[in-house]
Amino acid sequence: MSIMEFGHIEGTKVGQIFDSRKALASSGIHTPPMGGIWGNKNDGSASIVLSGGYEDDIDELDYILYTGQGGQDVPGGKQVADQEFVRGNKGLQLSYEYNLPVRVTRGHQIINGPNQGYRYDGLYYVTEVERVRGKSGYFVCRFHLKSEDSIDTLEDKLEDLFKPSYTTPGRATSTVNRIKRNPKIGERIKELYENKCQVCNVLLKTPTGAISIGAHIKGLGRPHNGPDVIENMLCLCPNHHDQFDNYSFYIDSSSYKIVGLDNYEGKTITLSKKHHIGKEFLDYHHSEFLKNN
Repeated sequence: MSIMEFGHIEGTKVGQIFDSRKALASSGIHTPPMGGIWGNKNDGSASIVLSGGYEDDIDELDYILYTGQGGQDVPGGKQVADQEFVRGNKGLQLSYEYNLPVRVTRGHQIINGPNQGYRYDGLYYVTEVERVRGKSGYFVCRFHLKSEDSIDTLEDKLEDLFKPSYTTPGRATSTVNRIKRNPKIGERIKELYENKCQVCNVLLKTPTGAISIGAHIKGLGRPHNGPDVIENMLCLCPNHHDQFDNYSFYIDSSSYKIVGLDNYEGKTITLSKKHHIGKEFLDYHHSEFLKNN
């Protein structure tokens, strides 16, 4: 197989149509003749193809919720086993961790694809990785990808390359999710706890100041659509922030006790009298924890 190259391929352009997977492979955009992911556990994943092979996929043009590979009885068939972070799935996980660009190609099989063949739609970045139970009841690896272009720019670049039935997907949702973070709220939560983690109560000092994170309980943007308010935030150290975001533990909404975290099981988080946490956000995080464990 060819050596993977990240980013745009010289001599190709966004919106270019290829009449077959063979032609797509010859271009260097996506060389596997069948697989939807071109990547591996060592280098990351350079490209994906959307062709309607998984029931859990969501495609809103500028945003994609992409199901990883594996666990089907036949390619494009029923999900009959759990997926793991191996092969291309591990590659996409690395692309997320190292912020590597992923080329996206859409096939004629899907609603937002071309009338025929395969259309190269440019570069996307993996913004979130998760492993949850899919519609068939088995664990699937899912990857949230965002285009480097806005949906308006994408539609301009791909004009006349959509099916006649194409309509702008998720316009209302997209508008809601473009709300910018308010840095004052994040700084306020850190001030309340003097940059100490609410889980471990540790203050991480550096020559340039303390390290702490104003972490959202219910994530901003798709697919969670949490609000950017202090009631939806915790002050956490980097380690416990990553573990909380990846559903290694949750906080009980009634007792504020930590559940599922080694060395802190049953401990009550530090809570300022000036900080009211919305219980609905903790309950939402708990429901996501159950999906991921």
